[in-house]
Amino acid sequence: MSTVTQTATKTCRLLYYGPAGAGKRENLRLINRSLPPQHRLNLASGDPERQIAFRLKTEKDGEWQVLVQSIDAGMEKYPTAGLENTPPFDGIIFVVSSCTNQLDHSLAALEGLKGYLDSWNLDLMNVPVVIQYNGRDESQMLPIDRLESLLNPWGLLSFPASSQRDEGIRETLKSILGLTVNHLKMNSVAPSAARPNSSRQNKVKTADKSLDLEYGPPIPGTDIPAGVDGSGKAIFNDTPTPLILPVQIHRDMLDSDGKINILLEVEIID
Repeated sequence: MSTVTQTATKTCRLLYYGPAGAGKRENLRLINRSLPPQHRLNLASGDPERQIAFRLKTEKDGEWQVLVQSIDAGMEKYPTAGLENTPPFDGIIFVVSSCTNQLDHSLAALEGLKGYLDSWNLDLMNVPVVIQYNGRDESQMLPIDRLESLLNPWGLLSFPASSQRDEGIRETLKSILGLTVNHLKMNSVAPSAARPNSSRQNKVKTADKSLDLEYGPPIPGTDIPAGVDGSGKAIFNDTPTPLILPVQIHRDMLDSDGKINILLEVEIID
């Protein structure tokens, strides 16, 4: 059996969104520092804590250019009437702090995210969204089940994380990559392919958005520390889309501590 190799490079745009200080910039910094040099793409604007780009290649889905941006809640740009009809993102990572005293900011950011999506005629159920509960190393933090009940009644994929300890960062990224790439393929709205050329400058167009990406060495000041490269390569393994099985359970079925045991029986068929 012959294998068809996809050579076109597609673009996937990820948006890290959440309240200021929740750890979005630390996410991007850690991701950028752990990327193998051959996968990095330099950007015309060189703030690796606000915007990074890298090349992702999988046997199943071919090669993708991934643009990752970080935006504080309240700083997003709403579409201009009559001028924009394509959102500047394909998937969203909603990053919030686990700290008790940050809950109000997290709830306000959630409302901001819903309003931002609504401006593009979208909602949390028709765009790939993953939630990251950052700051799991803090002394005063809310339990995950409490955060879930307040910030995730839809049952979106969520991950505990600590950007200070570099925990949960890659797991969050791999999950949203799998969901977003699969969403783009299923909805046939993958951004325009960029054909490689002989120059170092390659302009990638995404609908009416354009990104200037430059193939070159790592961004100054973001060299890979010794011992980090191996862990970063885990991002570039094939990223299967997580299987989501929505289940609704009446609150009366929960134990007194708010927990329930669920037995899932799975049969694999050809």
